[in-house]
Amino acid sequence: MKNQLLSVLLVDDERLAIANLTSMIKNYCNSMRIIDTASSVEEGIQKTNNLKPDVIFLDVNMPRQNGFDLLNYITHIPSVVFVTAHEQYALRAMKVCAVDYLMKPIVISELKQTQVKLLQIHSIKTEIRKNYNQVLRNLSSIIDKPGSIKKISLYGNNGYEIFEINDILYLSGHDNYTTFHFLNQKGIMVSRTLKDYEEILEPSGFMRIHKSTLINLFHVKKILRNENLDVVLTNGVHLRVSRRRMTDLLEWRRSQTN
Repeated sequence: MKNQLLSVLLVDDERLAIANLTSMIKNYCNSMRIIDTASSVEEGIQKTNNLKPDVIFLDVNMPRQNGFDLLNYITHIPSVVFVTAHEQYALRAMKVCAVDYLMKPIVISELKQTQVKLLQIHSIKTEIRKNYNQVLRNLSSIIDKPGSIKKISLYGNNGYEIFEINDILYLSGHDNYTTFHFLNQKGIMVSRTLKDYEEILEPSGFMRIHKSTLINLFHVKKILRNENLDVVLTNGVHLRVSRRRMTDLLEWRRSQTN
């Protein structure tokens, strides 16, 4: 897609933060055009619905209402990039649903990578964007009820795709990359750590069984105990359980038989 220009709305209560991000986008992101700014959630809701931007850069921590509250009241659903100075509970939800998230102070290289992701998601099929928008609409309930996560958006070689949590068999990690292994399709590698996804998925029935393996307990078919401990998943894959993770897994199995 050539010469695509994304319209952008900045929502942040700090004037200096808006000025800094405005300057960075103008100087380093030639595929984005800032159409307006908002300094509160209320103003952000009004301008999102009226201007219908392609993208919102949304500050999480604002007075009275936070950035997540805005998502409950907008009728137009743009791509959302969360911006925050605090790496706290909200990050887990951001990693599930946002196109991206940026930590303050924003790093230019990370902003450029966000632009690449935004261009990619705006070039994908309409059906996939509708799925993404639906997941984004459910963001506030994901935060309030972590175990209710049903879908996850992943950015891989083919762009953004939405997956059902129950279709994930297990995840394997290597350095800063994680590979998702699914029940009925090829794996997908994404550039985030296994620890990131452990925090996201543990409340939804996932367990770390090895430093490099996170499994979906829903797909555990049997546990084999010989010299070592192995897990057999519903597709027949055998996975080794590390010694330090054995206790947790065996306790989980006992809880299922009580």
